[in-house]
Amino acid sequence: ILVFILLTITIISLMGCNSPKQIDRYYKKMLDADSATVVMEMVVPIFGKVEMIMKLDGNKTYSSAFFDEAEKYTEVIGDTVYTYTQNEFGNWDKSESKVEEDETSADEELEELFNSENYDYSKDLKKFVLKEGATPKIFDDMVARSLTLEIDGDNCIIVGSMNLEGMVMDFSITIKSLNNTTITIPEV
Repeated sequence: ILVFILLTITIISLMGCNSPKQIDRYYKKMLDADSATVVMEMVVPIFGKVEMIMKLDGNKTYSSAFFDEAEKYTEVIGDTVYTYTQNEFGNWDKSESKVEEDETSADEELEELFNSENYDYSKDLKKFVLKEGATPKIFDDMVARSLTLEIDGDNCIIVGSMNLEGMVMDFSITIKSLNNTTITIPEV
């Protein structure tokens, strides 16, 4: 009887891993996390492969240099955002601004990628695959053309291609280190 119960629990658990509801559970886990690391890689015509790393830790963020944006740290205290960037001498400068109410969060930017209704599970690939006809938007103007989504514990890897004003770009987004990312603000 014990073997039957364990076998039943295992089968139910495995079935849950292949259900699009797993995407919903991961998205909720990500939203509830106090910290995370997001690595985004894109193959951009003319520029080639580019990478951006974004870390979130409570009221602090880190963004690696990306295109014309410099590496920066931010820290929100009350209604003030403190931004830390390096100057041409390699020293860190601190500036402050007010929190903008209408600023879109990283969670909101990725929300459509985690709509479980857009996916079917592929037994061959052992990943979730974007359904035919589904076209989630990414970062406002980009539309996903093809996607796979793989969840492994606290890690999620999304691979696909997107269309931005007729230009198709391959990309991958890796979300990892949920509740295990620490940001140390640089000294000024």
